[in-house]
Amino acid sequence: MRNSLILLGLMLLLLAGCKEAGRTQEYYERYESLMEAGKPVAYGEDDDVYIFAEGAVLKAVQDTLEASVGRTLNLVIEERYFQPIFATASDLDEFRPYKNLIYCGILDGTDSISRHINKTLDPKLIEAVGESGAELFVVNNLYVKDQLVLYLLARDIESLQNLASQRQDQIFDFLLERYQKRLAYAAYKNAVIESKFFEDRPFSIKVPVIYRLWKDEKKGRFLSFIFQPTKPTRHKGDKYISVYYEPMPRNRVNEGWIYKTRQELGNKFIGGDQIYEDNYSTEKVKIAGYDGFRMRGHWINESEGGFGGAFQSWAFWHAPTKTAYLIDNIAYFPDGKKIPILLELGMLSQSIEIK
Repeated sequence: MRNSLILLGLMLLLLAGCKEAGRTQEYYERYESLMEAGKPVAYGEDDDVYIFAEGAVLKAVQDTLEASVGRTLNLVIEERYFQPIFATASDLDEFRPYKNLIYCGILDGTDSISRHINKTLDPKLIEAVGESGAELFVVNNLYVKDQLVLYLLARDIESLQNLASQRQDQIFDFLLERYQKRLAYAAYKNAVIESKFFEDRPFSIKVPVIYRLWKDEKKGRFLSFIFQPTKPTRHKGDKYISVYYEPMPRNRVNEGWIYKTRQELGNKFIGGDQIYEDNYSTEKVKIAGYDGFRMRGHWINESEGGFGGAFQSWAFWHAPTKTAYLIDNIAYFPDGKKIPILLELGMLSQSIEIK
């Protein structure tokens, strides 16, 4: 009898172990289609943009594209989103497998870049330029699996100059969208915190498991996660993503509310962090499909010796549940760029779902 009980116990332990081993992790696959299987991986940095133009074409677009691609954001200090790098025909083969490419040319151009475009671009697209006078074409994963290629092609130099000027915001937006999705794709290669963690909360959010729980203040309706390198390093920043909510019978979410609430959260839950008064801005945005606001800028902590970093806060009102939400993102990276961290945290923030 005793031997039978021992055997039964071993079998139950084995079955329990198999059940545990068979548990599947949860993944967020929204950005999986970004890459194209069967092609080699793209080279280069996410924020390097190679612009191919020569001669009169270069002269027509250089200032406009340099201003468009090289836009800056003032967080702790002024940072560039992208680094524009002007290239010539001698660079075509070398940079073909890189992540961000812009080709500029005209239909009857004698320069090498224009000839390259007319030779390699789909004839139907070239025909469209002949009819309209100028076009901006966007091609994803043309040569490699993580690539954005933009073509600015026009009938003549004047039309090309006008095209670059009229589409400069759109060019930047295409690059920024791809950059954000790349960061999200990389973040979500990790499993996410299980859905059951959010069972007793009015929301859920897809946070990679490499982030650990930092604060869970149920009475204060505040939840926060942090990513820190496993070993101290100057090459990776600390990242925080937090969610706060409060009942709100009618929509009072505006620039004043997001500022006041972020200051209160800094004092109450975030160790005394405060918005640096001379360096923040607020704008209307979409967050997770809702109309809301984004405030971003420089935070500082006087009680901890005056150190600081960059932050952004997203705020919106959820009408069906009469609830206001604020999603806060913090970057602490004294030696590195804050823009990539805030872009990544912004994409994680976009995954919030209200129950």
